[in-house]
Amino acid sequence: MVKENSYLNFLVYPHFEKCQAKYVLRRELLIYNNINVHDTTTKRESIMSIKFAVQQTAETRFVRNREAPSFRDFYTTVLEPQRISELKDGPTFTPSFFRAPERNMENVIATSLIIFDVDQKPGDDQVSLEEVEDALIDLNLEHAVYTSYSNSADCPRFRIVMPLDRPAHPNEFLAVSAAALEQLDDFLDGRLLKVIDGCWRETARCYYTFTTHPNRRNGAISFYNPGNPLNVLELKLAQSNYGIDAEYTKTGKPRAPGTAVGAQGRSMELNRILGGLFGSATEAQIVQKIFEVDQEQNPGKEYFHDQSYARHRPRPGESNDAAAYRACRSWVKSHLNWLRRKARGIDTTIIKRAAQSKEPMPTHEALIKLKNIKLGKTKSGGETALAEFEIVSGEHAGRHVWHRFYGNGNHPTAIKISGEMLEKLKTATKLPSTKFADVLKAKDLVVHARIKLKPGVNGYPAQNEIGTFFTQP
Repeated sequence: MVKENSYLNFLVYPHFEKCQAKYVLRRELLIYNNINVHDTTTKRESIMSIKFAVQQTAETRFVRNREAPSFRDFYTTVLEPQRISELKDGPTFTPSFFRAPERNMENVIATSLIIFDVDQKPGDDQVSLEEVEDALIDLNLEHAVYTSYSNSADCPRFRIVMPLDRPAHPNEFLAVSAAALEQLDDFLDGRLLKVIDGCWRETARCYYTFTTHPNRRNGAISFYNPGNPLNVLELKLAQSNYGIDAEYTKTGKPRAPGTAVGAQGRSMELNRILGGLFGSATEAQIVQKIFEVDQEQNPGKEYFHDQSYARHRPRPGESNDAAAYRACRSWVKSHLNWLRRKARGIDTTIIKRAAQSKEPMPTHEALIKLKNIKLGKTKSGGETALAEFEIVSGEHAGRHVWHRFYGNGNHPTAIKISGEMLEKLKTATKLPSTKFADVLKAKDLVVHARIKLKPGVNGYPAQNEIGTFFTQP
């Protein structure tokens, strides 16, 4: 419970009797004057308490300091109760606590919370509440999220609230909050900075509690997820200035036309590649592949070597290359966690039936089995094999898919891609090798695969092929 919870009850339930309100206000003034605002000898067990301030309304600057024993208690008391109102009014809170009962930056002692107010517009590249929650969970950060009064189904607006492991003093707050924003926005491809209100830079800003218009109840939500508090020291050491300048955005870095070397382009392209590897390679293999692709596609401008990102900077005694590889491992792990949570299981019921259609199928996942493989030669004399697979699950059960593999004597890229696919098939079916002759031993073995739709080009019709074989549960 928050200390002196009677006042919070007064805020949330304004129908308290006037005499009770006067008693509470008088008592709060006495309590306020007894607070030792210069005490820096707080014991370890109370470091995680949340010091903040509250107001009866945003129309006044008169604040009262409060303290919750934990962020969870702060959430339960301040952010979880929903208030329904036809007007944007009611109680507010401030993430800082003050040396005098007037809300202004000069009176701020320190700040206990980082708050990002997502105030996007219909035409923006919108960030969904679910995306933010996924990123916060991936980062293992304790947080609360609640929709704001102007939230709507077409344009979600909400606030992200995260606790610090100790209050940040005014002279360090901006760097700390900038590093926190950069860390979170790194998972959102620089989109968050573009849709948040600049008030996150202000220590004395007040925020409405969970208030909802009567006509927008269905879209309103407030939730809490456990995790670690933001580490003030680590964020300070990042020396980030991300978003401090209103003109600065992560996606505004120069990018050569037609390439993917800009901040957003690089990470988005790597994320696309990771998605293709998901489920068909181990985490270590994916890390190695992503790191290699970054070097191949962005020579001299590698994403994981870009030290404008705090997470990519070397730690004491760490080389630039080691820091980049560490950043790659962390990036892969977090994005894999996100994909695992989003992954939908497929229907594993084996269906035996004739094909229901001959039209190209959309990209999807299914269980398939090898029916046959025909060895042959390309026009240039290279080794090739045409494998025939039957889909045995889902709505497209009974359909057949053909996939061509290329061996010695073909273009190196074709050989490399075929080798990677055969290696996955070998792992999934426990083949002795990836040789074409051994592949036939996988006949009638059921494996999990992605069926890919290959668009038609140069007058050729669209067709299906195997996108990947999944080797991981």
